[in-house]
Amino acid sequence: MSSKIHVNKPLTSRLIIELLDSNPDLEEIECPQSLYERTSETYLDALSELGISISTIEQRGRPRKYDEDIKEQINSMIDDGFNPNAIAKRLHIDVKTVYYLKDKKLKQGPKSKYSDETKAEIISLREDNVSVKEISALLNIPVRTIYYILKHTKSDGD
Repeated sequence: MSSKIHVNKPLTSRLIIELLDSNPDLEEIECPQSLYERTSETYLDALSELGISISTIEQRGRPRKYDEDIKEQINSMIDDGFNPNAIAKRLHIDVKTVYYLKDKKLKQGPKSKYSDETKAEIISLREDNVSVKEISALLNIPVRTIYYILKHTKSDGD
């Protein structure tokens, strides 16, 4: 039994009766601004006549778990060349959180297994009308990888 309670459901006649039954010494109902705006004037007047005030909360949503300092640390570590896994371990947070809080773009994914020279050779051979199967056999690289390199290297150059 409390003189002040927080409500996060729309105030209906049924809910008001339940609140009064379970809290006979109720003096104040606290609710989010959005709920207050949707509450009927009739209910607000009735509560006022009973001596119960309604206050609104300015803060919306769940409180932030991480502050600006942690964001600055993450971005500083990115600038210093740390990868997301290393940042997560040092700051004792989840890797997904690092990606969520960062301001700067991170390069994701593993580094390519094949050098730029190998990629250039694949493109050159393909431009000389050598088939993908022949390139694969010649360089001992899977056909699927040849297609991937051709597709992604051309889109980078466009």
